[in-house]
Amino acid sequence: MYVVVIGLGEVGRHVVRTLEWEKHDVVAVDVDQHAIDAVEENHDVMTLQGYGASQRVLGQAEVEKADLVVAVTNNDEVNLIAALAARNMGAKRSVARVQGSEWSGSAASETPTAIQYGLLGVDVVFNPRVLLAQEIAKIAQSHGALEVLDLANDRIEVVQLELGEQGRMLNKPIAKLPLPRQVLVAAVVRDGTLFVPGGTDMLLPRDRIYLVGLPEHMVEAEDLFTHKTEARRVCIVGGGVIGQALARMLLDADVEVMIIEQNGARAQKLAEVLPNATVVHGDGTDLTLLKEQKVGSYDLFAAVSHEDEVNLMAGLLAKRVGVARTVSVVHRPDYGEIYRQLGIDVVLSPRTVASDHVLRYCRQTELQSLTVLEGGQAEILELVTQEGSRIADTPVRRLAMPRGALLAAILKGDRVVIPRGDDVVAIGDTVVVLSTPAARKGVARLFRGRR
Repeated sequence: MYVVVIGLGEVGRHVVRTLEWEKHDVVAVDVDQHAIDAVEENHDVMTLQGYGASQRVLGQAEVEKADLVVAVTNNDEVNLIAALAARNMGAKRSVARVQGSEWSGSAASETPTAIQYGLLGVDVVFNPRVLLAQEIAKIAQSHGALEVLDLANDRIEVVQLELGEQGRMLNKPIAKLPLPRQVLVAAVVRDGTLFVPGGTDMLLPRDRIYLVGLPEHMVEAEDLFTHKTEARRVCIVGGGVIGQALARMLLDADVEVMIIEQNGARAQKLAEVLPNATVVHGDGTDLTLLKEQKVGSYDLFAAVSHEDEVNLMAGLLAKRVGVARTVSVVHRPDYGEIYRQLGIDVVLSPRTVASDHVLRYCRQTELQSLTVLEGGQAEILELVTQEGSRIADTPVRRLAMPRGALLAAILKGDRVVIPRGDDVVAIGDTVVVLSTPAARKGVARLFRGRR
């Protein structure tokens, strides 16, 4: 593919790095020469210094030849104009990131829209902050999940759980676990390393596991591994785009919500637009305030401000006053593991969400979407079965799936099948596969149709 990436912040650089590794033709564009120099020093891609929304610069980038144009600068309007202009100049597809609420397709009194198709003529416009709020809301409504991902238009769910020191699911072959029929243990993370388990593998204390299955059966599966329940009271620190969107989602689910916001004007505005929430004007890192507001009695604490230090400190203090589960947003993804080591239960990054979302549009045609797990240790692929592919019309038990890959689900029209040995993949079915990088070429061979 020929891809033009406009904006070389953390998201843009990550997209460039991944596309270069996958041997796509890439043009990296940024108005800042220092950003261009950094990319030139570390990547073997074409670069262009200039204003990404300029017709002249887009012409120099030859966007008329582009299979995809990705606009991820820190300016929403620049992204929209660049993506629209590139589309009008002949690019096959364009994707733009927005981060504020002004271009999120809703009235001020409604929950912003995370993804919009065809806005202003741009193929896909997405807001990673609203996507992040959606994930936190699902975590709040789960039974102890560290991560909740939706696949196949919300028809399949991926849930990450951490196992305790004791439990009846430990030290038993996975094939013997009493899981609901529509749920699988798709991956295990042990000592920081992810692997795809077989039926004879056993789960050990402190393992983290990824369950894949139908959403309506996931809570039943979670209850096998944890005694936690959904959050009925949630405290949010930070009333920006993430905090406000999260509050609306939780209030819609009849969850009691308190928002702590340091900016007085914003706190007053939140109180006006969210009358059913408790809004406190104060500092989320003030231990006295947290005690006064009885934050320790809340089921979930989500620190989602713009400042990483505030989110970390607020989460640690919430743990200190007794909150059962804490979520902290980190804007620098490389800090995520440090947050976890210090005791934060769930660490999420809008930039990681943005990068992963963009990369879904950078794959070959049979690949509908891609979700990255554990910093790239595994991927969840949604692939359409092509005519002439090896996987078509073969019972699952006879498929030569490469080691490190798992066929997790088959979508047959409106029906979702969590496969067993006698199930068969037909031409046109969408198949969900979890794969490690080492197994990906083998998976691709199974799905490659006649050209």
